[in-house]
Parts: sequence; C-alpha cells; structure tokens
Amino acid sequence: MRLPENKRNVPSLFTCLDGTQVTTAKEWQEKRRPEILEMLRREEYGRLPDMSDVKVEMRVVAERQGGPMLDPRELRKTVEVEAVRKDRHFIFCFEVFIPRNAGKPVPAFIEICNRGTMLCDPAREHPSQFYPVEAIIERGYACAAFRTQEVAPDYEEGFHTGFHRLFPEYTQNRPDDAWGTISAWAWAASRVMDYFETDPMIDDKHVAVVGHSRGGKTALWCGAQDERIALAVSSCSGNSGDAISRGKSGESIRQILTRFPFWFAKNYQKHADHEEEMPFDQHMLVAMMAPRLVYSSTRSLDAWADPESEFESLVQASPVYELFGKEGLESWDMPYAEVPLHKGSIGFHKHSGEHDMEDYDWHRYMDFADRHWK
Repeated sequence: MRLPENKRNVPSLFTCLDGTQVTTAKEWQEKRRPEILEMLRREEYGRLPDMSDVKVEMRVVAERQGGPMLDPRELRKTVEVEAVRKDRHFIFCFEVFIPRNAGKPVPAFIEICNRGTMLCDPAREHPSQFYPVEAIIERGYACAAFRTQEVAPDYEEGFHTGFHRLFPEYTQNRPDDAWGTISAWAWAASRVMDYFETDPMIDDKHVAVVGHSRGGKTALWCGAQDERIALAVSSCSGNSGDAISRGKSGESIRQILTRFPFWFAKNYQKHADHEEEMPFDQHMLVAMMAPRLVYSSTRSLDAWADPESEFESLVQASPVYELFGKEGLESWDMPYAEVPLHKGSIGFHKHSGEHDMEDYDWHRYMDFADRHWK
C-alpha cells in the first residue's frame, strides 16, 4: 500500500484509537471506520436524536408526463415525506424525473438544493445549469431534488422549525453532540434514497448524492453515514467539507462557525483555532466512502474553499481504497483546469471560474458515473 507524503500532519487513517494498525479491508470496515464515524458525529456534524418513535411515510402525490413544461421523454413524480413523532408532524416534498422509455431501471442522482426553488424548479419553467434535469435525463439518468430550506432553515432560528421541531426537548437543552442542520439535510437525502428503493424504474444500487458548497458538505456526510449511496459528489465544499483544515487558506473553522454555527454540533466550536490538535480532519470524511465512489469538483478562483486543500484531502484518503484492491485518486499531482481525473474510484476536476456548479460539472459527474457504472 502506497502512502502519500503527510504534508499537513493529518491524523493517520490507519492508526486506531487504541494504537493498533489497520492493514486489511476487514479491519477498516469493522474497527477503524466505525470509530471515525463516531468521532465525526460527536465532534463535528452532530448525531441525530433517537428516531425509534418517529414514523416516516412516503407517498406519490402527483405524476405527470409530457405537457407544456415537460419533455415528453420525462416522467415526473412528486413525492411527499411525512415524519410524525407524538403529536408533531413534519412534511417535505421532492420531485423525481425519470426517463420514460429506458426499458430497464436507471441509475439516479439526488440533488441537495441549497439555492432555492428557482435553481431546482420542479415545473422546469426556469431551467438551470445548477440542476440540469434535461441533460441528466438525456444521458439516461433519473434525478430528484429536495430544497434544504424545506427540511431545516439555513439560518439560526433555535431549532424550532422544520425537521428539528419534532424534538422540542432539544431547543432549550441542546447536548453538545446534538445534530446540526447539515445532519438534518443529510437525513432528508437518505429519505429520497428510501423512496428510490421502492421505485421499480430506479436502479437503487447506483445512486449518487450531489451537493454544492454547504450541499457538498451534506452530500459527503450523507454518503459517510448511508452506505446505500454508491457515489457522493461534492462541489466546492471547502472548509468542513472535502478540504483539509490543517494549513488551509481561505475559510477557517472559526470563520465558518462565526457565520454558521447551527450547521454543526456545539462540540465543533472547541476546535476553532486548534486545527493542528484535532484527532480528525476532512480526509477521514472522504475515506469513509471507500470502497464506494466519491467525486470532488472545485473552481480555479475559489480561494475561500481552497482547491489545494480539497485536493490534498483526496490524496490522503486514497490509500484506504488500496485496502480493497482499488485505485483511489489516479494522480497525486493536481491537474490543470478542465483536465478531469476519472480512472480511479476517487474522481476530481477543477473548472475555471468562481464558486459555482453548472453544466460542465454535471457532465463530468455523469462521465465518471458512466465509466464506473456502465
């Protein structure tokens, strides 16, 4: 197994908390991976509360094909998810677009839409490169998007609304390891996956979850927890996403917590300005996708996210894939813009421009999926 130079002095992926060394895929899956997952739940993103008394139901409430706003090749379904706990109800919806005449179940993408309805318009009156349904369908994939604001507000509101309202006991006395908004959004993405498992038109063994910026952080965290996800795609997720925190330029942990403390567990605050002492770093989040696929895209001018730190995270995570007899990142040297790396199980590209996700990025995600799934 090759090990890259540890340029940032990140914690070892292969040294367990008790000091033992991981040398096999079995040891990774049964010992090291679970303790990393627990550490990230406790120290960074927070853990979900006990869900044993939460009843979740899903129902298709509308179905359309063709018409003035839809390509006749598309079938659109609106799915309603209702979660009930005691006397409290919470509902969010998402739309599924499926190629009509595929002849067999098709792979699918779940879009975590953090930019509002206009950029993931279910009626397709406002097509957007941020969520290019028409291009996705044309290439033979199904897709679904949910709007993060419908699941949990993207502002500090004391965890009184959205999904959080099911647990009023947390609003006044919030444990330091309790879930933040990113974990709530990740929970919602997994509910879309639940639906995909029930739809005979979807190939539920080949599902990707995709997000940009805060949505990219969520996509990686969803994929780390939900092993049904075959591919996690992160666009410009930067700090607390796919970027190594040690030695990072651009946004720091302190800066992200100053603006968005509600995204994370309270425990994360103690690591602000103490990155070098953390028992974890973001290469661990990437590595938890092994042996499944993971993809990171970045932008050449996105200094706040820090492309070099994002790429370094992928490099450091790559050796875990070798435990499974797979190649991680095909090259440990960052490529030029518009030169994607697709050969290994970790994909990457850098696109010219500023913080965004558009058609170019989506087509590279689908190129990567084509290569590994078809």
